[in-house]
Order: sequence, then C-alpha cells, then structure tokens
Amino acid sequence: MTHILLTRAEEKSQQLAEQLAEKAITSSIQPVLVLEAITVSEQQLSMLDDADIVLFVSQDAARFLHTLKPELTKNSICLAVGKSTAEVVTELFEKPCASPLVETSEGLLAMPELNNVASKRIVLVKGKGGRNKLAKELKEREAIFQPLAVYKRLANPGLTKALANEWKNNGVDTIVLTSNASIDSFLAVASNKSWLATLTVFLVSARCVEYFNEKAHVKQIINCQGADNESILNAILEQHKPQQSHAMEQEKDITAKSTISDKAANKPKTTTETVTAPTEKQSGSGKAIAVVALLVSLAAVGGLGYGYTLFQQQKNFLVQLNNEKNSLSEQIAAANAQAISLQGQNQQLQNALSAQLVQAESALTQKIEQQLQVANQQEPELNREEVKSLYRMAEFKALVQADYLGAAAMLARLDILLESFPGTQPAREALHQDIQALNAVQTVDVENIYLRLSGLIANLDKLPLNMVVLPEEADKVNQQALSDNVDDWQANLKRSWDLLVDDFIKVRKRTAPVESLLSQEEQALIRHQLRFYMVQAQTALVKQQAVMFTAALKQAQSVLTNYYDVQASEVVYLNNQLSELQSQPLAFNPEFTFSSEAAIKELL
Repeated sequence: MTHILLTRAEEKSQQLAEQLAEKAITSSIQPVLVLEAITVSEQQLSMLDDADIVLFVSQDAARFLHTLKPELTKNSICLAVGKSTAEVVTELFEKPCASPLVETSEGLLAMPELNNVASKRIVLVKGKGGRNKLAKELKEREAIFQPLAVYKRLANPGLTKALANEWKNNGVDTIVLTSNASIDSFLAVASNKSWLATLTVFLVSARCVEYFNEKAHVKQIINCQGADNESILNAILEQHKPQQSHAMEQEKDITAKSTISDKAANKPKTTTETVTAPTEKQSGSGKAIAVVALLVSLAAVGGLGYGYTLFQQQKNFLVQLNNEKNSLSEQIAAANAQAISLQGQNQQLQNALSAQLVQAESALTQKIEQQLQVANQQEPELNREEVKSLYRMAEFKALVQADYLGAAAMLARLDILLESFPGTQPAREALHQDIQALNAVQTVDVENIYLRLSGLIANLDKLPLNMVVLPEEADKVNQQALSDNVDDWQANLKRSWDLLVDDFIKVRKRTAPVESLLSQEEQALIRHQLRFYMVQAQTALVKQQAVMFTAALKQAQSVLTNYYDVQASEVVYLNNQLSELQSQPLAFNPEFTFSSEAAIKELL
C-alpha cells in the first residue's frame, strides 16, 4: 500500500494530506526545511519604488516581503511563478498578479509581459540562492535585473538518520520534494541506498528532476509540472490509478487460472476412468493409443484454458477502455454543458453590467446638471483666506524683503481675484493706489553698482603711478662758431676747450627741484591701498551701509589723485566713475506704508 511522505511546511502539507486521505492514500508530514527572514535594508527596499516589473517565485517570498511593509507602485506589474503564489500576492498587496500556465521559470519567461523588457527595471523577490536561469535570461534580454532576497532556507535541525530509518520502517515508498534545497536536506539523512532505490519521488519541475538525477538513483521520478497542491495531487492520482488497475488484473488472473485448473483436473480424471476400464481387455498397442489420447486431451484442455485466460484479459481490457471512454464522454458532455451555461451567465452578466452602466451614467449626468444649476443660482463666495494670504505676502515682500515690484505683483493678483466679486470696489481702489506707489519707489540697483566696482577693480593694476619727471635742462652755452676777430682769442680758446672736454665729460644743469622715485614696495602698497578702498566700498554696498560706501569711495579717490598720474586717460576715467558713484543716492530702505490696509480689513 502506498505511503507518501510530504516534506513541505506543516500548513502547506496539511491540505494536501487531507485531499490524499479522501482518496484513501496514506501520507505523513515531515518538513525538511525551515525558513528564516533575511535583514533587508531601506536601500534594497527602495528598488521596488522604481520597479517596472516585480517577480515572485513563491508564496513564502510574498509573505516575507509583506512583513517589511513595502509600497508597490501603481504602475508596476506583478508576476508569479505559480497560480497559488499569484493569489497570495493579490491578497497581501491588493494588486493584480498574473502567472503562467506552466508553473516553472521557463513558463514565467514565456509570458508576454517579459518579451520586451530592454531597459526595464525588474525586481525578483525570492529566497537566498537559486533562480539563476531567470537572472541570466533577463540580463540577456537587456533588462535591469535586481534580485531581492527576503528569506533563506535552512535544513530542519530535527532531521536525523534515525528518523530516515523510521520512515523506512513505516513503509514510506513515495516522497514529495518541491525544491533543490529540500532535495539536499532529504538526501543528507536518507543514506540507505537500497531503500532509495525502492522510492518513487514526485518533483515539481524539470529543473528539480535534473538536479535529483545528479544526486541519487531511485525507482521512479515523476514531474508534477507545478508546485501547487493541485498539480501534485493530480500527479499522485495519475500514478495511483495504474497501480490499482494492475492489482485488480492480477487478482482476476489468479481467479481465472484457479477455475481453469479445477476444470482441467476434473476432466482428465473422467477420461482416465473411461479409458482404463477397457484396458484390461486390450492389448499393449491399445495402451499406447490410450496414453497418446490422454496426452492430446491434456494438451487440448491446457490450450483451452490458456485461450480462455487471454480471452478474459482482453475482455476485461475492452470493458475498461469502454468504461473510460464513457467516462470521458460524460466529462466532455458535462464540460460542454458547463461552458454553455457559463456563456449564458456571461451574457447575462454583460447585459446586466451594460444596463447598470447606462443607469449610472444617466444618474451621474443628472447629478452634474443639478449641481451646475445650483452653482449658477448661487452667488460666488469670496475666499477670505486667499485674500488674506495674498495681502500678507505683499506686505512681507515690501517691508521685509524690500521687493517692491514683487509686492506690487501680489497686489495685482489680489485685484484680479476681487474683480469678479461685487462690493469690492473701495478695496480695489485702495489696492491700485498702493500698486502705483510701490512701482514709484526708487530702489538701489545693488547688483549693477557691485558689477561696476568689480570691473573697475579688475583694471587697477593697469593704472600708471605719478612717477618723477625731470625738468628741462638749463640753457646750454651758446656753442657758436669761433670768432674771426683776433681780439676774441680768449673766448675762442675757451670755446675750443669746452668742445674738447665735452667729448669726454657731459654736465647737465637743471633749475627745478627733483623729487625722489617711489620704491617697488611703496608702489605695491599704494596699489594695494587703492584696491582695499574699492573692495571696502563693495562690502558696504552689499551690507547696505550708505555712509561707509561713500567714505570708502572718497578714500579711494584721494589715493588716486595723490599717487597716480592724473593726466593719464585711465586715471581720469576712474576718477570720473568714483565721482559719479559718490553722487548717486543710496536709499536702501525707503519707508513705505500701505494705504489699503484699512479697506482690506473692512472687506474681510
């Protein structure tokens, strides 16, 4: 009698055990794995925020992920390897989840949602390890593949070789294994090769079948084509039917052979008695003929018995085929009737939904028309909070940020809001008065002045300093030609001597005083001092210190006129710019009072 060992978790195996019990099939439950959660960081969970497709490989993966309370985006697509897993995902995350007809990795990869996945983000929610084929295939399809392991499988610490011997002693001849990890855990304790050779093993996929064949040899391996209880149960029942039929046929063969043997035993006995009666009066040749006749009779009886057995077997086989045919015909007829019934129900539901849709559209249209009619009859109500907010924003811009143009824009928006409401004319007049006053406020263009100073500072090193200028030489001695007068011989002799000495030594005489030259350190100090005053003016401008700004410009102009060449065009230009900047009025914080405040308060 078949005894099946179910190796999945207790809650999963219990339902299958109950279904097997209804079919009079004995089963035991012994989980070979325990599951343990893996710590998942916030960064890993954030992969789900950008995921286009989320894949679930098992119900455990969905449940462990749900304990982390992630948020799956509305636009993401959920896919599961099996139907049961898809139902769990839909229940836990309240999102539709599709699954393939063939509940394997290959079936999942064949789904249309995974055909064109180039540059799409795909997150695979799974246990630690495994599913390498999914990862490899999705990467080959140029998808952005991101695995998310939320649990790990560990061998059940309660599994021992003594427990495996107990399975053998209890007559376990069939095992159900649902993953490669469960195969490893089972084979780790089932070391009796002679017992393994007698087992029938039910596996859930071709991948598991291939893996098991590499690990051990058993009597028979059956692929359930799915990990759900329904697929496993169907595979077990399909395997159980031939065993029952074979046992019934063996029982019928034994009964038929027993009947034929009884008939054959009785018939030869009668023949013997009939033949032996006259043997006493016959000769030796007659005895030989009698023996031959007896042998022929026995052979004939044996042939008839064998033929009868074959006939009964064929008859039983034909009866079985006929019964199966009738059963299939009944199932087909029932399925057709159910399909026709479902088609009729579907049509009725479509008609009912269409009628409800028309009714809902009519009711919605009527309700909208009523609301529009009521809205048209009602006078518009002023949003006082919006008015208050716009006015406070205008005050903040003008009084705190000194942004008078921005404040005028806020008041203009408020005026547009009040335009469609009656009784707001006085407030609007006051608003327009403030708008004009705000636009008329002259503000300091700090940015423009700052940039002008930056441009002037950049050219300071090019300005020429006021260096020493030598005075003109004194009138040279009149070097006229020698006189022809003999009386001028002394003057001619002196001139000749001067010309002769002038070729060796030159003496120049100047009448104006000569000032000393500036050293390199003094020149650098003067240039640095001018730059310092200009930068100080920039700082005062940014801090809105008008007095400091003007004082710094005056100091810079003083250094410029005292130490630089005031005749140079560059110095003249800088001096004019400094004078122009000093004359410019700097009203950084002009006082402004809103005249519309009372009108707005009265309106509110």
